[in-house]
Amino acid sequence: MGMTDKNVQIYFFVAIFLAVLALNVAVFLPFIGAIVLALTLAVAFNPVYAWILRRFNGRAGWAALATVLLVVLIIIIPVAFLGTLVFKEAGVVYSVFRDGSGEAYVGDLNRVINAKLQAVSPGLAFDARAVFEKILNFSVRNLGGVFSGISGALFSLFLALMALYYLFKDGAKLKKVVVNLSPLADEYDDQVFNKLAQTVSSVIKGSLLVAVIQGVLTGAGFFIFGIPNPAIWGAIGVIAALIPMIGTALVIVPGLIYLFSAGSAGAALGLLLWGAVIVGSVDNLLRPKLFERGINIHPFFILISVLGGLEFFGAVGFLLGPLLLSLLFSLLDIYKKEFKRDVEQV
Repeated sequence: MGMTDKNVQIYFFVAIFLAVLALNVAVFLPFIGAIVLALTLAVAFNPVYAWILRRFNGRAGWAALATVLLVVLIIIIPVAFLGTLVFKEAGVVYSVFRDGSGEAYVGDLNRVINAKLQAVSPGLAFDARAVFEKILNFSVRNLGGVFSGISGALFSLFLALMALYYLFKDGAKLKKVVVNLSPLADEYDDQVFNKLAQTVSSVIKGSLLVAVIQGVLTGAGFFIFGIPNPAIWGAIGVIAALIPMIGTALVIVPGLIYLFSAGSAGAALGLLLWGAVIVGSVDNLLRPKLFERGINIHPFFILISVLGGLEFFGAVGFLLGPLLLSLLFSLLDIYKKEFKRDVEQV
C-alpha cells in the first residue's frame, strides 16, 4: 500500500512538473529571439567582459554595464544603420515590381534567358516574372516577421540587452544553479555547457566569415558587371548576408534593376548567375563545413539543423537548430558513457 501511495505521489509530481514546465515554455517562447540574441552575444563577448572585469577590479555590475555599452557601440548601432539602408533598398525593389514599372526589366530578362535556352533546346522556357514574384513575396513575408513593428523590435532589443547584462554579471551563478538542479554528474553538466558554448562560438565565427566572403564576392560581382560603388555595396552585402533566409538577395536584386535600367540585360544575366552560383554556393557549402569545426558533427546534419531551425523557429532557428542538434549529440554521448551498459543489462 505504501509503495502504491509513493507511485501515486511520483506520477502526480511528474504531471504537475510537466504542466508547469509547459506553461513556462509558453511564457518564455514569445521572447525566445531576444534570449537567443543575448546568449549569443554573451558567448561572443565573454572574453571582452573578462578583460573589462579585471580593469574594474572585480566589480561585476560596472563591468557588465561597460561591456553592454561596448556591444551597443560596435554591433547594434552599425548593424542598425546598415540594416536600414538594406531594407530601404528592399522596399524600393518591391515597389518597382508591385506598381508595374519593373515589367520592362523582367521582359528584357525573359528575352535574354530564353534566347540562350532556345539555342540549347527549343523546348526550354523561363518565366522571370514568376521567379521574381516568388522571391519578393518570400522576402517581404520573412522580413515582416523579423521587423514587425518598430515598438516590438525596440522592446525585444531592450530585453536582449537587459538579459545580456545579467548574463555577464550573474552568468557564473546561473550556471551553478543549473548544475546543482541537474541530476547528472557535474562533469557531464560541464560537458553539455562546453558543447553548447562551442556551438554558439562556431555559429558566430562561421556566420561572420561566410558573411564577409559573400560581401566580398557581391562587391566583386558588382565591379565585374559595371555597377558603381561596388565596395559600398559589398559592405552592405556583409550585413545582408547575416539576415537568415534573405541574405545577399537584398543587394543583388537592386543591382539587377540598375543593369536593366541601363540597358545591360546581358550583364544583368551574368550578375544573376554570379549571385546564384558563386555567392549562393558559399552559404550552402562553406557554412556547414565551418560550423563542423567546432561542433564535430557531419556537415549534412548541420545543414539540415539550420534549415529545419529556420523553418520551425523562424530567424532565431538559424542558431537554435544547431544548438538543439549539439545538445542531442551531447546527451547521446552521456548516454553512451553512463547508461548504455545498464540498459543493456536490463
